[in-house]
Amino acid sequence: MKKIFLMLALVAVSFSSAFAQKALPKVEVSTLEGASFQIQDVLKDGVPVILSFWYTTCKPCLQELGALNEAFPDWQEEAQFKVVAVSTDDARSSAKVAPMVNGRGWTDFTFLLDPNGDLRRAMGVQTQPTVFILDKTGKVVYTHTGYTPGNEEELFEEILKLQ
Repeated sequence: MKKIFLMLALVAVSFSSAFAQKALPKVEVSTLEGASFQIQDVLKDGVPVILSFWYTTCKPCLQELGALNEAFPDWQEEAQFKVVAVSTDDARSSAKVAPMVNGRGWTDFTFLLDPNGDLRRAMGVQTQPTVFILDKTGKVVYTHTGYTPGNEEELFEEILKLQ
């Protein structure tokens, strides 16, 4: 019985991954100031988007955002794109996001809050950090889960393909 349950669970995970979101959904999130924000609005500039899901106590998430922040000014000389970081902290811990962002000097990115997990669920995010690269129409062209130093270079290579 346990083997059957385990097999069914694995099949369910496989199907959920296979049917993961292929384009940016129409979901409402909020800004760091608490204003409503339609996630589709990140596409208004007509440039590719690195969409990163993270939370404040996730060390790999913080490492990845730090690496992106460090590389971003140099990358902007070669490619037009933007970084949108969506915090998946819940309503209790989302108050920590703005002070952390400001304290780390992460001023070049758009930071949004998804305290109810609506966008996270719609995009099929199960672990953080998870990064999507969206083309200028909102189509998901690349996905990466987890972080090890150097992964940011893969992201930039994918961004260059969209220029």
